[in-house]
Amino acid sequence: MIMKSEKELPVMAADKVDRYPVLPLKTGILFPGSMLTLQIGLPSNVELVKKCLADKSDFIAAWSPSDDDSDEKQLISQVGVLAKIRDKRKGPGDSLLVTIEGLKRAVLQKTISTKPYITATAGWFAQPSAVPGNMKERIDRVISIVAEITGIDPTYASEITRIVKMNSAQPALLADTVAAQFRFSLAGKQEILEAFDLDQRFDLLLEYLNAELNRAATWKKIDANARQALERDQQRHFLRQQLHEIRKQLGEDFTEEKESVYLKGLIKANHNLPPEVVSRAIIEADRLSQLSTASAEYGVTKNYLEWILSLPWGKCTPEEYDIAQVEKVLSDEYYGPTSIKEQILQRLSVRKLLGGVAEGPTLCIVGAHGTGKAALARAIAYALGKEFIRISAGGIAEVSEVKGAPRTFLGAMPGKIIRTLRDAGSCDPVILIEDIDYFNIDNDSSVNTALLEVIDVRRNSRFLDNYLGVPFDLSKVFFICSVRSYEEIPEQFLDRLEIIEFPGYIEKEKIVIAKRYVIPSLLKKHKIQRSELKLTDKVLARIINHYTMESGLSSFAQQIEKICRKIAWQKAEQQNSSKKQKAVWRISETNLSTYLGQQLFIPEKPDNQPEIGTAVGLAWTGSGGDLMFIEGLKMKGEGGILTTGSLGEVMKESIQAAHSYVRSKADMLGIDFGDFNEFDIHIHFPSGSIPKDGPSAGVTVCLVIASCMAERPIRNDIAMTGEVTLRGRVLPVGGIKEKVSAAYRAGIFNVAIPKENKKDLKELPKEILRKTKFTFIDRVDELFETCLMDFTPSAFTLEKVFAKEIAKARKKKTAGKGKRTKAASSGKKK
Repeated sequence: MIMKSEKELPVMAADKVDRYPVLPLKTGILFPGSMLTLQIGLPSNVELVKKCLADKSDFIAAWSPSDDDSDEKQLISQVGVLAKIRDKRKGPGDSLLVTIEGLKRAVLQKTISTKPYITATAGWFAQPSAVPGNMKERIDRVISIVAEITGIDPTYASEITRIVKMNSAQPALLADTVAAQFRFSLAGKQEILEAFDLDQRFDLLLEYLNAELNRAATWKKIDANARQALERDQQRHFLRQQLHEIRKQLGEDFTEEKESVYLKGLIKANHNLPPEVVSRAIIEADRLSQLSTASAEYGVTKNYLEWILSLPWGKCTPEEYDIAQVEKVLSDEYYGPTSIKEQILQRLSVRKLLGGVAEGPTLCIVGAHGTGKAALARAIAYALGKEFIRISAGGIAEVSEVKGAPRTFLGAMPGKIIRTLRDAGSCDPVILIEDIDYFNIDNDSSVNTALLEVIDVRRNSRFLDNYLGVPFDLSKVFFICSVRSYEEIPEQFLDRLEIIEFPGYIEKEKIVIAKRYVIPSLLKKHKIQRSELKLTDKVLARIINHYTMESGLSSFAQQIEKICRKIAWQKAEQQNSSKKQKAVWRISETNLSTYLGQQLFIPEKPDNQPEIGTAVGLAWTGSGGDLMFIEGLKMKGEGGILTTGSLGEVMKESIQAAHSYVRSKADMLGIDFGDFNEFDIHIHFPSGSIPKDGPSAGVTVCLVIASCMAERPIRNDIAMTGEVTLRGRVLPVGGIKEKVSAAYRAGIFNVAIPKENKKDLKELPKEILRKTKFTFIDRVDELFETCLMDFTPSAFTLEKVFAKEIAKARKKKTAGKGKRTKAASSGKKK
């Protein structure tokens, strides 16, 4: 395909259309009056050359910037050069070495054929009428720059200047000759070739010559500086050797050699160093003795050896812990689900049997902020008797931050992992790598790979830090990663991690954790005695429900800390006063606002009486469980369904499925089927600024639509959750623990959940289980009977009764038939 030129091309009109073979050029640009040697290897191009040699005909050589070598797809520049073959030789393999000469510029107009080679019609440039008046100055400028470049850059032949001067009487030929001789870019040469106007051609030529002159001058300066630096280093080395000999003759001591001997002694005395590290360190110590203390390399080498000697090579804590004692420590130091503790104990048991080496995937704790990820990691370290270190991976965007920078870099040092182990003083600490979700925001795969080399047990036994240059064994380090949610884990890490999800804490659990861990820690931090502060469970529950909205305890702890700071302030004022008496601060629900101000959140409550089209659903959010009120409204229309409330695609599809199911059960619910064509349904989820998604509101939406269409109110003392299929089955959902707790906090003690979620209730506190009445639903039809008020016997109830009676009748009929068959068979035998 011919690539049209951006310039306006003055093509001469002709009575006859000329057709020529076209040779695509990939490695060079041919100019009129110059020669170019090419290696021809493509079969189509070889065929073209043979044809032109046989017929002694000319062809057009044009530049092809395309990477595709097929004749049908490759692009060919519109402006080329009419050429003839001057020489042909055998090349490597089946290729030909061909020398071609450019005759004059040609303009390709239309491709005629591509087989066996490209053939196109061509036109010719109209000759310029006259030479511009200022051309003499431009020619002199070109000759001057050419002379400067050939004088600076030895890769250009000095004869180029003489050739250019010989063509000074022909400006067009001079410009083409210079463009052909110098190493401009192919696109730049093509631009000069397409310039028909001499003024424009010389402007482009001068522009590229000046750029080439700057390049040659820069290269010459760099070469001169490099030569000077080399000569200077050689001179310094020679003088240093002379100084060394002079000092040896004078009997003086050598500081460099003393330092080298001292470091060698430390290297040999450290029996934990691996053999390859010892050999590398000895080589560096020997180099140190040959360097001057004033040189920069001396400081770099000495710093490297100090890093080698300061690392905890083979310094490990014995794996002598008792699993029963570890279990007791975990129970004392961490409050959480038993299943999580069992999973941790299983990993620690395997680690002990393997002698302190973990063979499974790296542990990754997933949970919202404040759910106890760091507390669990700290408890594990305490139970094992190892150092606990927290590292934040947030903001790491370069490989050097993980694996260090090479020693040749200015200010180079080891990566964060090696620096951490040096500070810990052992090679098997418990390291918590936090903020994996903020790691490598630019998503550079090399950075992800660098961190995988650290935590992946299959590769970290020979972890190579770029600064050290020798492998370090990380297989005994107990790595734990933490992240806020599963979706934010980088994709490369998923198959290398064992996920432990923290679902968050309910109100009762938060109170227990606060009384056991948070409050004692804050009292000690603020110098307050336990007897000086009285906090009841009701006050703590009010703080949780009215001043925080989270699944963890961070904000909860901050609110308690506010109370402690205010008490510490009052206590300090009492100590300064003349009347010193022991005071007790009793925090109650009435005076809580004096310490924390007005409440920040108002918990949602159900309506006081049942209403048509209003139901209470249960939702799980990042801050825990919450009530979700769903409202429906029936209005005149065409049978459509309208949804509002910032809903996601999954939730919209769930609403559509619920509407279709209720419509299919119109007879059962006593709804006139024609109402579905005459009335629209509007489903609204309040708190429209909060995005909502997921299928767990399916049963609630079914109930709301049925209530609106049947005009029956829904009980206001029951909350529900569950996904509904198009055939009315109720599927299990997640977050049951948080959802039931939210209903309990709101004073709703009747909860309908999917039957398959019954097993999830064992995680709830006994008090909630004792006070809450659960309805386990397998089909959404069961919910209509339970929640819709004024539900009279209808086709649905009759259908169930008839189904039972028919089943009994069939059973009796089958049993009677069996008896008759048995009697008949026994009669035959007789």
